[in-house]
Amino acid sequence: MRALLRIRPLGIAAKLNLLAVCVILFSSVAIGVAVVRTQSRLSFDAQKQTGDMLVRQMANGAKKLLPIDSRAELKGMLGKLASNRDVVFAAVYDPAHRPLADYRTTTGIRPLPDQQWPSLDQVRFDSEGDGLLDFVTPIPGVDARGPLQGYSRVVLSSERARSEAVVFVKETARFAIVVTALAIVLTLMLTRRLVQPIHELAGVAREVAEGRLGQTVVIRANDELADLARAFQLMVDNLGASRARLLEYQNKLEHRVQLRTRELEEATAKALDLAQRDTLTGLPNRAYFNQMLEQAMASHHESGEKIALLFLDLDLFKRINDTMGHQAGDRLLVMIAEQLRHCVRDGDLVARLGGDEFVILARQLCSIEQLSAIARRILNAFVQPVEIDAQSFRIGFSIGISVCPEHGSDAATLLKSADLAMYATKEDGRGHYRFYTPDLNLRAMEQLSIENGLRRALENESELFLEFQPQVDLVSGQLIAAEALLRWHQADGTVMMPGRFIPVAEETGLIVPIGKWVLLSACATLARWQEAGLPLPRIAVNIGAPQFESRDFCDLVAEALRVYNIPPDRLELELTESIIVRDAESALREMARLKALGVSIALDDFGTGYSSLSYLSRMPIDSVKVDRAFVMRSTEDRNAHTIVRSIVALSHSLGYTVVAEGVENLAQLRLLRAVGCDLLQGFLLGRPMSERAIEAWIMSPMNPAQAALGMENCEIY
Repeated sequence: MRALLRIRPLGIAAKLNLLAVCVILFSSVAIGVAVVRTQSRLSFDAQKQTGDMLVRQMANGAKKLLPIDSRAELKGMLGKLASNRDVVFAAVYDPAHRPLADYRTTTGIRPLPDQQWPSLDQVRFDSEGDGLLDFVTPIPGVDARGPLQGYSRVVLSSERARSEAVVFVKETARFAIVVTALAIVLTLMLTRRLVQPIHELAGVAREVAEGRLGQTVVIRANDELADLARAFQLMVDNLGASRARLLEYQNKLEHRVQLRTRELEEATAKALDLAQRDTLTGLPNRAYFNQMLEQAMASHHESGEKIALLFLDLDLFKRINDTMGHQAGDRLLVMIAEQLRHCVRDGDLVARLGGDEFVILARQLCSIEQLSAIARRILNAFVQPVEIDAQSFRIGFSIGISVCPEHGSDAATLLKSADLAMYATKEDGRGHYRFYTPDLNLRAMEQLSIENGLRRALENESELFLEFQPQVDLVSGQLIAAEALLRWHQADGTVMMPGRFIPVAEETGLIVPIGKWVLLSACATLARWQEAGLPLPRIAVNIGAPQFESRDFCDLVAEALRVYNIPPDRLELELTESIIVRDAESALREMARLKALGVSIALDDFGTGYSSLSYLSRMPIDSVKVDRAFVMRSTEDRNAHTIVRSIVALSHSLGYTVVAEGVENLAQLRLLRAVGCDLLQGFLLGRPMSERAIEAWIMSPMNPAQAALGMENCEIY
């Protein structure tokens, strides 16, 4: 039914007509089927009652005739059934199911199986498949308690009933056709009258749709369609009033759309520019640079264009940032970006990758000398000091250069090669440029191998061990302290010195867990000496900047002192000037917390950093260590001699003990004695040694340092 209503080409009138016809037809068919089925059931029930009555009458008649064995009378009784046209077979049977007398008008009546003969006073009914109704009932004896005398059987034909049913169906169909035709005619007349107002309303709607709003709907009745017409007329009137307002709003909206479109285009262009530029320097950012590099690589592959990268890293920028603050560092980066723009050729791209890293994409190269010229212009541009906040700074760049395709045929490899060349420049002393060479990859792989090895060593702590270098009193030669020095016994049996793996640890962040291991191992050594009853020298532990700046460093030291139960003054922490000047106020507060624990603090590598005398006087330290570079040159360089003497005098005036590092010959020893140094450390007095060897020093009545100092009846002049 729904499918009929959805037929699009038909109008409402046609659909209503079709719907009515379908309903009438379906109703007529349903009524006819119901009447026919009812008539058939009534005919069947009537025949069944007839058969039941006949078979019982035969049984009652046979009940009287069987005792006298009068078969002729039985046949006569059965012959009377000929007046009933429905009877096609009738018979009387003995108890053994043998026919005694029968009447038939047809052949083919099948005998009954033994299990189908009834045994009680009842009628067994069976409907044959060929339209025959079979009735069987037992014939009781004369005495109710006596045995059965036999059976009576009647078979009726339903042919007459079917013929009458066919006639009834035909008459019913004729009547249904007449009724259906009348209903269809009435439906057509009714739907035509119903649809006419709809057609008129549709015509007015088309006029309105074409823009002619001054239309009037004719209303002829007062029904639902009239309500629809009145509502439609109200809508047309409102549309006419709204149209004028819409035209006014349209003009205003078009003006606003044009205005917002211009604003959006400007904002989009600005956003695109911001997305492609570094917000601080205005240079292209990493994303835009990568995009331009990919385009340049595509051009190289298509036309063979020569391109190259110059990877620039600002030397010592972190120190400037830490001492002067981030705002001063930002101003410096802006000045550098502006200067770099003037150092490149037209068509070259200068970008800031982040932090203090810049990169230059050079295109349309004719020779390698052009790259060298660009690098030299950059280095020469920053020869003169830069002034920021009334302070002058000397800055420089480490530059790594890679050329396509020699150093990489894809963007990632070319950038990596320039990066490796830049780091090699830093390792070579900074402030110059270097082209990529294949051995730099080997160096990078070596650093990666060291990093992985360090991670394994931290998991398997048996590879790491400490050696101790004595610090002796210059006058008595007694062992006062020992500096803990880290060594790495690799899995292949070789020992790697800190100079090779500590830079890698600092770069990868492994210096923090390594520093923690060194601190705890030094405390464990003191605990073992204390348990053995040995005199306890101080053990000096070098502390790296990341370790000192971690939030829980002071808590770590306190926990180590508590766990190993050692005297706090036997632990000395060595801090370099560069650690302290990074954030002087925070460093002074952290040092005060450490001093409150009772540990000693030494200022390591004094004279090589940027600390001011005002901070030096405020530092809660116990000793100052003169850098080995000054000690080693002190006997040959008058300036170095003067610096050593000044450091000793300044430290003594502030109440600090002075330790000289790198003492390797008698001339240095005599000079340090002359200037009044307190403690000495160096190969002349004792090389780094194992824990057992330093224990022997502690227990020995005269150690090698005392012999070197001439305490055994020998004076050094």
